[in-house]
Amino acid sequence: MKTRIIAFLTAPLAFVLGQMPAEANDYPTPVVADYVIGCMASNGNNQEMMQRCSCSIDAISSIVPYDTYEKADTIIRMRMVPGDNTAMFRDMPMLKAVVDQLRLAQIEADFRCF
Repeated sequence: MKTRIIAFLTAPLAFVLGQMPAEANDYPTPVVADYVIGCMASNGNNQEMMQRCSCSIDAISSIVPYDTYEKADTIIRMRMVPGDNTAMFRDMPMLKAVVDQLRLAQIEADFRCF
């Protein structure tokens, strides 16, 4: 009897939680650490920058799903490789749109954290 009542009361909660968007910070820990270390290297290696850079990746992860972040990161890295074989990463509008999503999230993160 008790388990039926508990199941009855928790069913709506499970439904609501199932409808909620994924929480921020679902990025893999090495990706978060890499971002924070790179951000700190660019902005100053101190406690304040660690807090701001951590805030920044948290903000980005709340805006951009990890799979989009990963695609954008790959496109950006491939754009840096010289040669004709990687020209598509520089020229395709569809790939530019993926990178633009990340860039906009980074701008929002700057407003929130810096």
